[in-house]
Amino acid sequence: MAQLQQHPGTVGRFHAARHDAGRPLAMGAWRVATEDDQVASAVADLYGGMPQPSSSTAGAVIEVLTSSDRVMVLLEEVSVAFRMAATGVDESLHACDGARFLEPAAKRGTVCGCPPGLSDRRAAALAGRGPSPEVRLGFRLAGRPGLGVFSLVSTSWEFAAEQPELADALRRAGTPLLCALVYERVDFVTRSGVPVSYRRPRVEIGGARVLSPAGMCLAV
Repeated sequence: MAQLQQHPGTVGRFHAARHDAGRPLAMGAWRVATEDDQVASAVADLYGGMPQPSSSTAGAVIEVLTSSDRVMVLLEEVSVAFRMAATGVDESLHACDGARFLEPAAKRGTVCGCPPGLSDRRAAALAGRGPSPEVRLGFRLAGRPGLGVFSLVSTSWEFAAEQPELADALRRAGTPLLCALVYERVDFVTRSGVPVSYRRPRVEIGGARVLSPAGMCLAV
């Protein structure tokens, strides 16, 4: 997988939750934020919902609370980026690819000291002794690929565990693939008998889809 980078050329961002008074609230369908009212209208036409003004730390945006928890997208190898990160108030304190530092700049390329296995990394993060995953997808909407590139950033451990297999499938395909981006509901019962449910992103690989040369670069 590629190293996690910012994609300033994206036209919109998919979110799995929204915030109320600083607290994340899970939703039952995808939320899409954009600064382009035409993009917002197209997303609403495709997936339901109504464009409405909102605000974020990045400034005013338009958001669409869609009625879809499953959307068809186009992905290729460079669409998937991964890193492990622990951040402070204003900057990254630790960013690595699981083996070597990406940030801070003074440590870039040196051994980061993270455990090799994701389960051990998760245990360290839960104990406050290690970074958490950040997975970024850059993709086009299969229904309207001409709109541009959208992004999704997830800190789900389950999603991170699935990325090597996804990246390998995209690499072997050598061409953009038609995939389903799913906002999956997970239900389970704790050892004490308490039912728990949550949602997390998942990618289902579908069939091959070839774009024109101008549309081949999905993550810009």
